[in-house]
Amino acid sequence: MYYIRGMKHLVALFCIIIFLSSCESTQVVPVDQFPIDSTVTEVELENYINRAYIAVLNRKPTLTEQSSVFNQLNIDPYHRGIRTTFIESLQADPRARWTAWQFLSNRLVDGVDTVRLNEEIDAYSYYITNSGTDGEREYWQGLLDRSLAHFQAYEGWLAADTSYTQVMRRMFRLPAYDEINMGTENFVVSVYQHAFHRYPTDAELASGISMSDYNWSTLYSSNGNSREDFLAIITAQNEFRQGMIITLFEQYLSRTPDTHEIVFYLNLLNGGWEFSDLQLRLLTSTEYVNS
Repeated sequence: MYYIRGMKHLVALFCIIIFLSSCESTQVVPVDQFPIDSTVTEVELENYINRAYIAVLNRKPTLTEQSSVFNQLNIDPYHRGIRTTFIESLQADPRARWTAWQFLSNRLVDGVDTVRLNEEIDAYSYYITNSGTDGEREYWQGLLDRSLAHFQAYEGWLAADTSYTQVMRRMFRLPAYDEINMGTENFVVSVYQHAFHRYPTDAELASGISMSDYNWSTLYSSNGNSREDFLAIITAQNEFRQGMIITLFEQYLSRTPDTHEIVFYLNLLNGGWEFSDLQLRLLTSTEYVNS
């Protein structure tokens, strides 16, 4: 009996010695000091560069561009200042404004592009010159005016002589927008959806319809009696700028902003920020880099 108990103690002591020896030989690496996986970092940077080019210029980078930007960002992959310089260089490209225009065109008027507009303008001008009757000329002139209005809105935006607010107002007034949203009620509802990301209330809808049909009406304490008045009132609201925040969050981050983000960016937009400033902020965010 005493022999068995003694053996149990010896076995236990032997196990403890082995356990302590194994602990002494184990090197514990602190969690915050794990070595960085360079392969993953390269993949992250390459994906970020590709997505940024597509977001701002609607194209992928060339191999030379990819290599140059990669070397630039790889100095410190998580330095926002370096990313800011990169995105600003893309925004300085004339194609950046075209890309923003094309996004709005796709969203508002089913993607009428500049190539199609030029073709339409040339064709309608030819038909006007070669029309045999006044009725034919009037018909083709109406179509030409429609295409010219769209092209003029595009040229103003491309030349940087219009703000996001102004170009949105111009696009809401395009004949193509009317054709898609036939009738005044559909027009008002569609403007609210595109500008505010919501349906109008009954009172807003009634005032918007009345004003857009050239009757005096009041909306958000402002009076008007035309579609231009209606659009001027809509685009002057804080909710319009909030709508731009929502639009860009959905476009770049694939989600809607929370209340804190809305308030934060709304203050910046009211303080002078424009479309390009908000675009820059989102495209240099850690969330976008890691998405």
